[in-house]
Amino acid sequence: MYRFNCLDNAIAAVAYQPFTFPLYRSRLQGLKLAPMTVAIAAADAANQPIGLALAEIRSDGQAEVLSIFVQPSYRHQGVGAALLAQLSTELRLRGCANIHLVYTTGQPTTPALEHLLQKSNWTTPQPRMLVCKTSLDRIFQAPWMQRSRLPSAYQICRWAEVTQAERLDIQQRQESCPWIPPDLTPFQHEPDLEPLNSLGLRYQGQVVGWVITHRLSPDTIRYTCSFVREDLQKMGRIIPLYVNAIQTQRNANIAKGIWTVPFGHGSMVQFVKKRMAPYLNALEETRSSFRLLETA
Repeated sequence: MYRFNCLDNAIAAVAYQPFTFPLYRSRLQGLKLAPMTVAIAAADAANQPIGLALAEIRSDGQAEVLSIFVQPSYRHQGVGAALLAQLSTELRLRGCANIHLVYTTGQPTTPALEHLLQKSNWTTPQPRMLVCKTSLDRIFQAPWMQRSRLPSAYQICRWAEVTQAERLDIQQRQESCPWIPPDLTPFQHEPDLEPLNSLGLRYQGQVVGWVITHRLSPDTIRYTCSFVREDLQKMGRIIPLYVNAIQTQRNANIAKGIWTVPFGHGSMVQFVKKRMAPYLNALEETRSSFRLLETA
């Protein structure tokens, strides 16, 4: 027999902290103060924790599953399906119309999760992003790392050196005639950026591209956002930006890099698959699935 309940206080939640990612453990400490966080716990007959499903209700009324975990010895016994069902019921009672989940492939638990989603009548998972992981020594073996050159009309600078006037110019051009995909505008990615190798690209005195990075750990930098103006993309002008950023990282003895590429940016996806893949330690993808709660 298993018991399921909605956690509503920090004392009860302490035992479940190991059941979610470190990033979300603080949410369990303030459940009463954060009504937008929903935590469904599973316990065995002796009231020992065996599973947890954690979700967030967003301001638009949609819900996102942040994590779901079941103790290995209790898997394949319906606990995961019951957690999702209980979570869906609680979210529906709180007014949510749908629930979605994003996960990364290539993990030992991926097949079980996808089977669980199918069994629970979620939509067929759809690819969202490529996830690329590499060591700097390995990516430096790529031929394009050695052949990258820029004409004199271009200059690479640190993003911190982009002037206020240039920032205003980027915004004004975007407002008058949108030229940057919404998810690639640089300013939304600036919080906690890595100043070492976050770069800008100037062309004829105007900022036309960037690579924005973030430090994930002492030995890993994430390449969060990269873009070059559309008319310059076919000339491969983004490649020197990456080369410069990677060289700077390597010179600083930071060994690992990770970046994501949305599937909506087809040309970059193809570049990763054809030119980068042989020099990566791992090429995974994130997928998403959702369920309409009113049909539960």
